[in-house]
Amino acid sequence: MRAGLGYVAGLAMLVAGGALAQVPEAVPLADDDVFIPASLEKVADGFTFTEGPAWDGERLIFSDIPGDTVYVLTPGGGAPDVLYTPSALANGHTFDREGRLINAEHGSGTITRWTPEDGRQVVVAAFEGRHLSSPNDVIVRSDWLILFTDPPYGLRSAYQGVERSNEVGFSGVFAFDEASGKMVLIDDALERPNGLALSPDERVLYVGDSATQTLWAYDIAADGSASNRRLFADLKREGAQGSVDGVRVDSAGRVFTTCPGGVCAVAPGGTLLARLETPKRATNIAWGGPDLSDLYITALGDVYRVKTRARGIGSSSRR
Repeated sequence: MRAGLGYVAGLAMLVAGGALAQVPEAVPLADDDVFIPASLEKVADGFTFTEGPAWDGERLIFSDIPGDTVYVLTPGGGAPDVLYTPSALANGHTFDREGRLINAEHGSGTITRWTPEDGRQVVVAAFEGRHLSSPNDVIVRSDWLILFTDPPYGLRSAYQGVERSNEVGFSGVFAFDEASGKMVLIDDALERPNGLALSPDERVLYVGDSATQTLWAYDIAADGSASNRRLFADLKREGAQGSVDGVRVDSAGRVFTTCPGGVCAVAPGGTLLARLETPKRATNIAWGGPDLSDLYITALGDVYRVKTRARGIGSSSRR
């Protein structure tokens, strides 16, 4: 594995910071005042299939899944650098409470941790003795609870994964307590669970279903068990390319997600506020920038950035 330049210094800064970044003050917005007009710009291109954006405090980390490589993009610093490769066809990324990179891997079918000193280490690989299918996206709660989705995308072909049997037998949403080794099945009824995010108070979990273009909400208990499963938003759009995939939340509790047509912003009550059109099909999103008001968008072979009037939160971003 090849470490990207400057990652060790950045990691040290994150570890010194310790806990999750403080939640910034919520910014009240009018319904049509989320995305700053004409601010969408392409910041990287030339990849095969970009995914898993995450902000390490200074730079954007993202995957090229078929390229089997994780990259790091420094704003204003030119073309992205290789962070590490091979990546086990990594998809989603986030950070644990010590600032270490957590990965959802299609190739291995596991959740892993990666650092430049120790390389890649497996965090969780199985549920009730059955190997996971193809972990897609992952977040970490402030008490270290790891939550992730496990659809079968990486089982289909070598393009985004490794062809193998589906041992779990369903598409799952899971919570994993690394300290105790306890794993909780949150949901096995979504057809293609994908991106996920927690509300600002971490009491509600949002999960996107790419098969139905819907967002679902769950009340999450301390042990990771869920209740009150409910439809949060239906984002179908006739004739539009793209799907509900990556999910993030801002400090005011608004939910941002890729959706048919581009990126959607949804009010805490489930009402669609805005739909940002993107030049290519958006695959995932991440907050970034000095005040976490920039929204980075992975879209097929490209990476875009749009300025917003929101302030991002969540384990996939660090100040």
